[in-house]
Amino acid sequence: MNACKRYGIMLLSVVAVMTSTPAFGEPLTYTCQYESYSNEKGLHKVQDEFKLVFVVDTSKGSAQQLTDRGKFDVEMMPALHGGMALVELIDGGKVLTTSIDQSGRSVHSRNIILEGHIAPSQYYGKCSKR
Repeated sequence: MNACKRYGIMLLSVVAVMTSTPAFGEPLTYTCQYESYSNEKGLHKVQDEFKLVFVVDTSKGSAQQLTDRGKFDVEMMPALHGGMALVELIDGGKVLTTSIDQSGRSVHSRNIILEGHIAPSQYYGKCSKR
């Protein structure tokens, strides 16, 4: 194959990649709704709406949680075969982890210590992205 033909194929490949992925690197918003949870007393239905919203920028490897009090940075850790874990460390020994698989299923785990005692809980739900 001559150099001119190789250059043309390479140029077409670059153009195809750039035009076929216009949203690459754009932040995605994940809205997660949880309908049940478990704690040391068993499995329960959520009584009041429980929703978490995250903005994830995969090109930067960063994420923020959006709340009624503003935006908060969270650690975004991509999973090896799709999906991600979002980790938030809060003062006082509280660790919150939200895992989202590639189909949108989600688990939100709270590992906190209240008044010197562990108070774990885990919420189960689904996330939609836009």
